[in-house]
Amino acid sequence: WPERLQKLYAAARASATRSTLVLTGRCFSSAEQLAAINPGRIPDDNVVWTFHSYEPFLLTHQGASWAGDFIPYVTGIPYPPSSVPRAELDGVIEAIKERMNSEAPLLRRAGLISYLDEQIAEIDTDEKLKATMDKPFDVVAAWAQKNGVKPENILLGEFGMITQDYGKPFVMPAKWRAAYVRDVIARAEAKGFAWSIWGYGGSFGIVDAFDGKK
Repeated sequence: WPERLQKLYAAARASATRSTLVLTGRCFSSAEQLAAINPGRIPDDNVVWTFHSYEPFLLTHQGASWAGDFIPYVTGIPYPPSSVPRAELDGVIEAIKERMNSEAPLLRRAGLISYLDEQIAEIDTDEKLKATMDKPFDVVAAWAQKNGVKPENILLGEFGMITQDYGKPFVMPAKWRAAYVRDVIARAEAKGFAWSIWGYGGSFGIVDAFDGKK
């Protein structure tokens, strides 16, 4: 990808000589893949570097039917998980496991449940959740400092939390989504990064939901 990015950059810059170009890493613009790029190979002070963060994916994509065979079964985990008593959180997790046991393909059930346990274990305290959400920002900040990239030339180009998947009954409570958005914005601004939320409407919409609903 870094080599292809250079070719794309050169082609764009050849015709758009004054436009600000936004460049990114691979793997859905992950922080780690942005950090794999050597910005010194693109000596241009009219460039913005961007990354996306939806950490932790377990929380931000709950119920998303288009995001693999695991996450569609995961609904109802609050943000942050510590905002409810542990017994209540355990009840939500057990309900998810019951859905997996009754609805998932037989040969996938044990693997899905094991993966759920692993994912929950990574965010089941405020300290673990903070570390998970901080990591992309820390990775990008360290890369920027190492390579002399100014914070104001970095854009968190996507983040957000799902409202509802298309045609699915589960709706993420607004207070969870608002809390998540607030916490991610705080992280971006603490590093001096610009940010852009995904999105205005649709399944992640912050203003428009489906069918023109506000």
